[in-house]
Amino acid sequence: MAEHAAHLTSSGPLDPNRPSIFEVLAQQSLMRTVRPAIRHAVRVFAERYPEQLGKVVQFYDELYLMFDAIVQSYFLKTCGGSFAENFYDLKRVPSSSQSTPSLSSGLRIRATACLVLIPYLRQKLDSFFEDLQYKYGQDVKFFSFLQQNLSVKQRLLRLYLSVYPYVHSAWEVVTLAYTLSYMLRGGSWHCPTLHLSGTRLCRLGPDDQVEGSKLGLDFSAWSQLSLTRKMLLALRAVLRLTAACLTTSLSVGVFFLQFLEWWYATDSSAPSLTALSTPPAPTQETLRGVHNQVCPLCMRQRVNSTALSVSGYVFCYLCITEHVRKEKCCPITGYPATSEHLVKIYEQDL
Repeated sequence: MAEHAAHLTSSGPLDPNRPSIFEVLAQQSLMRTVRPAIRHAVRVFAERYPEQLGKVVQFYDELYLMFDAIVQSYFLKTCGGSFAENFYDLKRVPSSSQSTPSLSSGLRIRATACLVLIPYLRQKLDSFFEDLQYKYGQDVKFFSFLQQNLSVKQRLLRLYLSVYPYVHSAWEVVTLAYTLSYMLRGGSWHCPTLHLSGTRLCRLGPDDQVEGSKLGLDFSAWSQLSLTRKMLLALRAVLRLTAACLTTSLSVGVFFLQFLEWWYATDSSAPSLTALSTPPAPTQETLRGVHNQVCPLCMRQRVNSTALSVSGYVFCYLCITEHVRKEKCCPITGYPATSEHLVKIYEQDL
């Protein structure tokens, strides 16, 4: 009986150009690794040069979106596949074609949009959901957006908090179904984004030529060309050589980013807390007589209790967030603080 299932673990003679499940998952993993690795490298450099790179960190997602669009467009045009796919010797062909023709300009634009825009939108939606969850807490009920005392904006935000986890889970289930279908040879796509792009993956053949590797210079007829034509051809050659160098640099950079992450993580690590001098104890005069369930800033019952780790005091989330954003310090002790020092507290009524 084993011979009837042998085709499930190998490419087999059915389609030698069809990549294995390990190849497609490897290139997919590479795509997911590059973005956070570059983000970490940018943050490390921004800590040393905040004035020059502060805006880069603030608008990193948008800048990376433009950079990724340029890179993927170039590789789709010259190599027939994305950067990660070309790294694993894969290319894209039209889904409706049984042969391996090159991609049309329309399919390249469609593939670039699926490669760039969908991950960007998913990352933004995930970040927005985490921010709302941190602000409103995890105890938001599914039908809480139907309350009459809420504004339209608050209803929409609570509706998003209630619905988005199910949308996210549905997308993951669909992705898993595509992966299993591809692994069992039931489909031509390993993920829904590839299906939406109108393309499928296949291996690079021995006859595949990278267009960018050709300079297009005919040295035998060089002397017969005009000066303008010579300058245009020379400029074209320089641009193609530059693109080839950048391609190699990107491939090497994928491995170098991991080393860079480790290097700066150890070099820029904070000194041990035992080596720091003990700060003076804060005075208790400002909080004398204040109940432990009252926010020291607004002097009302705390809502969404949030602790400031540098001092240990607990405030309302909105109160301490606004204060730290403006003053950059603890309102009680004066210790320096940022939004990274805020710790959400989930209280339960006993």
